[in-house]
Amino acid sequence: MSAGHSLRRGYAYGVSTAVHSAPTSGRSTSADMVSLIVMATIVFVIVAVASDPVLAASVGRVFGTAWSDAIGFLLRVVSR
Repeated sequence: MSAGHSLRRGYAYGVSTAVHSAPTSGRSTSADMVSLIVMATIVFVIVAVASDPVLAASVGRVFGTAWSDAIGFLLRVVSR
């Protein structure tokens, strides 16, 4: 058996393929569902903000202010 063949099968360096398998507990399903709900909420908010020009302008102003404040704070910290 060549080294490449054993690497493809997962035998290289003594690593078992069972180590890399997904957990089988019931808690992973609930965590996956929570992650799916959070991602759907984020996508919904992004679409809602992008489709409304007033919300988009407000969010742009908020992020612009936050960005300039963060840069100002970083410059004050570095200049000391």
